[in-house]
Amino acid sequence: MTIPIIDCVTHIGREEDHVVGWGPRFLAEDLLAQMDAPRTVLGEANRRIDKAVVFPALGLTVPTSTLSFDDQHSYVLESVQKYPDRFIGGIVMHARLWDDQVHATIRSMVQDHGFNMMYIHPSLHKYWLPIATPSESESSKQMLYPLFETARELSIPIYIHTGDQPYALPSTVDFIAGEFSDVKMIIGHLGTQGEMFTIEALLVLSRHDNVFIESSFAMPHMLIEAVHTVGAERVLFGSNCPPLEPTHQLLNVEEALTLDPPVGMSLSYEDTRKVMGGNLAKLLNL
Repeated sequence: MTIPIIDCVTHIGREEDHVVGWGPRFLAEDLLAQMDAPRTVLGEANRRIDKAVVFPALGLTVPTSTLSFDDQHSYVLESVQKYPDRFIGGIVMHARLWDDQVHATIRSMVQDHGFNMMYIHPSLHKYWLPIATPSESESSKQMLYPLFETARELSIPIYIHTGDQPYALPSTVDFIAGEFSDVKMIIGHLGTQGEMFTIEALLVLSRHDNVFIESSFAMPHMLIEAVHTVGAERVLFGSNCPPLEPTHQLLNVEEALTLDPPVGMSLSYEDTRKVMGGNLAKLLNL
C-alpha cells in the first residue's frame, strides 16, 4: 500500500484574516486546489497531497475575537463533513476560553466528527507554557493542564506553535512534555526559522520520546539535522498553508532529505515517505 502524503498543518476560513496578515479569505476549495496542484514527488508525477489537518484561520481565535469557540470552528466542521476523505479536523484552542462547555464540545468534535489534533499558540494568545519555576508556572498550569488532560483522555496530539519570543520558545515545551509524557506533542515549524530555535526544539525531542517536530518554515540543513538527531520517525511534513505554499514546502523536504550529501542526506525512499505522511498517519491512527 502506498504511504499517503499528509499535511500536518493548514488553515481555512470564510472571513478575511487581517489579524495575522494573511489577508483574503481561504476556503476549503482553495486548499484542495493547492493539495491537488500538479507536482512530481519522489519521481511520481501528478502526485497530490492526500489529506490535510485543517484548522481555523488563526485570526478568528485571537483574544479580541468576538466569536465563540463553536463559531471559530464552524467552517472547519462544515468542510470536514463536506470532504471527509481529504480533511482531518483540527482544533485551535485559545486556553483562556476553556470551560466545561468547551470541553464537552471538543469531546464531541473528536468522538462524533473525527477531529484529531489540538493546536495551541502561546504567542498569539499571550500566555506562557508552564515551566519548572513554581512562581512563574502556577497560573499557566491552571489554564493549560485541562487541555493536556483532555488530549490524554481523547488520545489526540497537541500541536504547539513555537519560535516567537517571549512566549513560544521551543525550550518551554520541555517541562510540560515531561509532565504529560503519555500525550503526543508536535513542536511546530521546526522550532521556527532560526537555527537556535531548531536546536532548542531538537534538544527537547532528544529528552522526550512523546514529542515530534513539524517541517514548515524549515531551513533544509536543519531538516537534515532533525533527522540525524531524532530519526525520520519523529519528523512530520507540514506546509502551514496559507501563507506558505504546499508544493514548495514538500519539495523543501524532498530535496533536503533525498539529495546526496553535502546538499542533502540521501535518506531512503521509505524513510522519506514516513516524513511526508506515514508518521502522521500512524500518530493519528489513520
